[in-house]
Amino acid sequence: MSLSKDLTDAFKTRMEQNHDELDISFSIMVLGTNFWPLNPPTHEFIIPSEILTTYDRFQKYYQTKHSGRKLTWLWNYSKNELRTNYTAQKYILMTSAYQMAVLVQYNKSETMSVEELGAATGIPKELLGQVLGLLVKAKVLVSEETGQYDLNPSGCLFFLPA
Repeated sequence: MSLSKDLTDAFKTRMEQNHDELDISFSIMVLGTNFWPLNPPTHEFIIPSEILTTYDRFQKYYQTKHSGRKLTWLWNYSKNELRTNYTAQKYILMTSAYQMAVLVQYNKSETMSVEELGAATGIPKELLGQVLGLLVKAKVLVSEETGQYDLNPSGCLFFLPA
């Protein structure tokens, strides 16, 4: 675990030295598959554009440090903090990677269909239904029409990585 912290700190330092400021707060845990037999998701996850630059930078950085090793991203175990911009109040939401991927889609549109969200995120329909159900239960999204999900009318505007 301490190696992961050192790797994260070295990555941040490298980005600062290159005057390449990270646009999001980032930490990672690199675990060996021999010691941590965790299974990656079986579907292809579409990385949101809001985190894609940091993802690419880390991939390249890791390969310079550990040539020949393959990183397998366990999106199904990832946790995120999202900052919201509400009309009156700002919130920080603790989300899974899948919830984050859904929520950042609402930076482009206030209403989205299940099909649009599935195409934008790569999350399988049955899992997407669970993700959307939790976001509705948390009152971040509302669903007044079947298959349509809207931002809560209380005024949620943007979702940004915290």
